[in-house]
Amino acid sequence: LTHLHLLSGSSSDIPLERNISHLLLSVPVPKPGGQCVLVPFSTMNEPMALVMPPLKDLPLVDLSYRRVFAALDVPTVVTIVLGFLCLEKKVILISTRQALLLDCCELLKSLLFPFDLCAPYVPHLTQPFMSCLEFPGATFVGIHDNGQAKNGLANIVRTSIPEDSIIVELDSGEINCDGNRYE
Repeated sequence: LTHLHLLSGSSSDIPLERNISHLLLSVPVPKPGGQCVLVPFSTMNEPMALVMPPLKDLPLVDLSYRRVFAALDVPTVVTIVLGFLCLEKKVILISTRQALLLDCCELLKSLLFPFDLCAPYVPHLTQPFMSCLEFPGATFVGIHDNGQAKNGLANIVRTSIPEDSIIVELDSGEINCDGNRYE
């Protein structure tokens, strides 16, 4: 983006749109772990370098892991990732803070590296799609607790926990399985 910003202010005869279309349509995407692709521009002193991270690097997550460790202690995070997600259980995260919920879903999913999540992943489950909690097998969903007393999705799920589901309350750090505190 820095190169394109500099190009937009240069006195080049080539319009910026043409440079962007050249980047999108003609420049190859570098392979993960492969060599970088250099794209020279006539008005720039140095070429634009396009690079993909190595294959064995940790996944790129533009979030701070402090978010998840501020909400949950280390043994709880390890239990969720290794004990539930790796074993393909139904994991439901619930929080009153939507941003925390979405961040924790992404961060917990990234901790599965070098494995990928094979289960359906819905970081923000809404009421019309509540039936996905009844799917056989694993699911990983996040539910925003909007504070509605009886009609809210979070309260419906808390009162009638789907079979074989694990509910993680991000606000309190508790794990509930079939209505019982996970020990």
